[in-house]
Amino acid sequence: MSEVTIFGLGLMGSALAKACQKDGVPITVWNRTIEKAEALKPVNVSIAQTISEALAASPVSIICVDDPSSVLTLFGNSEIWSHLEGRTVVQLSTSLPKQVRQDQTWLTERNADFLYGAIHCGPQDLGTKDGHILFSGPSSVYKPVEGLLSHQGGKIEYLGEDIAAVSVLDLAWLSTRFGEFIGMLHAANICQSEGIELQKFIEMFPDNARIQHHVGTIRDGTYDQRTATLSVWRASLELMKQQAIDAGMDAGFPNLVGGLFDRAVQADYSEEHVMALFKVLRGDAGTVD
Repeated sequence: MSEVTIFGLGLMGSALAKACQKDGVPITVWNRTIEKAEALKPVNVSIAQTISEALAASPVSIICVDDPSSVLTLFGNSEIWSHLEGRTVVQLSTSLPKQVRQDQTWLTERNADFLYGAIHCGPQDLGTKDGHILFSGPSSVYKPVEGLLSHQGGKIEYLGEDIAAVSVLDLAWLSTRFGEFIGMLHAANICQSEGIELQKFIEMFPDNARIQHHVGTIRDGTYDQRTATLSVWRASLELMKQQAIDAGMDAGFPNLVGGLFDRAVQADYSEEHVMALFKVLRGDAGTVD
């Protein structure tokens, strides 16, 4: 039996698996396309062919896929429910607070434990001192798996019993990121429209690595170099819109930013760096409204 099963082997899921492998943790992996599983080094890893097999292989399952409803997507078939009993499910897919609460209730009814987490670092940081993940949920569930989760990096934080706390804070954090994106994009547009080199703007922020990186991406046109695509950021933005609807609050900000992302998707920039939004602002998107 392995110590943990990892569902999903995208950029983040693969990084989670590799961090465990590096520390000698026996793992089982499952992915919709088997090729991504076979691409991992054959060290301390078993490849599950089915979801039932993957659940049965380990006491802990970590989900990291691009689907906020992935608990039900993966485990909704009643034929596999018996494999959930006694398991701990750790959800690292970005989800709404409402969905997280529903997932906890659903899993508890099937005698499984649940934790929710949010990854706040790049895939290259997982398994290093810079690996940063937030977790929330019952302490009685978190404490037995704390050591296992610590393999993912030096900044593993537990934020308390409220299962949805991390989801709420993650969306709040994302909101600040989108605000930064729009500010940097407009700043770059101001500079270029008035003939000022972007490097001069970047030099105004010698201690801000984020501005240096993102505005540098615009300066250099390196939109193909990214850890998270524009479409991944857009999916998070859609969750922000839905949270506003669920909470009965004003959705003006995510709707405004969402319009720019929609134009970028229509212009076929989905798989590029989020700063490819600049090409829309600059008019490179042609006839896109």
